Amino acid sequence: MNTTIGIDIGYETVKVIGLENHGKRWKLRGMNIAPIPANSWQTDAILNQDAIAQTVIETLKNAKPDAINGKRAMFALPESVIFSGTFAMPLLDKEELAQAIPFELADKLSINLEEFYFDYEVVTTKCKPLSPAELEKLSKASAKTKDSKKPEPTPIEQDAMTVFAVAAKKTLIESVVSLAKKAGLDPAGIDIKPGAIARAVIRQGDEKARAIIDLGAGSTGASIVEGQSIRVTSTVPWGVKALLDKGLGVEQLRKEFAAVFDELVHVTKFFENRVCPGTTIEEIILSGSGTNIPQIIDVFQQETGLPSKIGEPFGNVDTDHYPIKVQYSHTFSDAVGLAMRDNDA
Repeated sequence: MNTTIGIDIGYETVKVIGLENHGKRWKLRGMNIAPIPANSWQTDAILNQDAIAQTVIETLKNAKPDAINGKRAMFALPESVIFSGTFAMPLLDKEELAQAIPFELADKLSINLEEFYFDYEVVTTKCKPLSPAELEKLSKASAKTKDSKKPEPTPIEQDAMTVFAVAAKKTLIESVVSLAKKAGLDPAGIDIKPGAIARAVIRQGDEKARAIIDLGAGSTGASIVEGQSIRVTSTVPWGVKALLDKGLGVEQLRKEFAAVFDELVHVTKFFENRVCPGTTIEEIILSGSGTNIPQIIDVFQQETGLPSKIGEPFGNVDTDHYPIKVQYSHTFSDAVGLAMRDNDA
């Protein structure tokens, strides 16, 4: 049975996991975590390649319960180094869409495609089509208040398809591939972190709109998904590293997380008012090292009023009674989702 490896290169650690596909469930072969040089992700390259590659080699070899011997590996890009957007396009067949999408991306994401690799998917959605009057009203409002951080989404009209697209610098992708080869791995693909998390913690067929908050050591990702499909991605240049051992109470934590809550409000309104009018966020899923902060669920529920929970990435993984440490069980969502993607492909 072939093993697929998920490799999550974070702010100061690398997490690896090997999964075997057994139909609707996966079997754990091995998992491990190790420190790496901090803040290696840049928009045009990943730094410290040699050091990280050597750490990956050692981490795979020393994984538990068994060493990970596979070669096919999936990697993920953090939200801070990508450009993404959700927009509507006329109904096109596959070939027509492939021809039209580069021009649409250059316009919507405001990028020079000669410098970027991109990918896209046509997504199913519960978004309600807007009437002509609503479209005109939204267009006038958009002209007055342009969002500098995100591409202005195209409202969903009748007889239109919804497309989610992501782009990253070619030099960045090439550096990730280079790192993989230095570690002796065959890069099977490169995902983005919120997509990997959604795949690991949300069941297929569950199409609820949710916010995924990835509480990393150096930064925090704030994304909106509809089912397992991404709609909005964003990042806050603030991480939880300094809070992990402080033992702060709920009210103190709410103050510390102010920037995260501000961004959560922003992406939620962006989704509910522009990307998908008529759809509301139903739940918050927390992931990352910040899930080890005591009372973190209460912090988010009290601040937002939304049901909040910590994502459970191992719900569909047979660990064969291997005792996964509690502090790690919720932080491997990215890596688990990466390994699951290749098995789904």
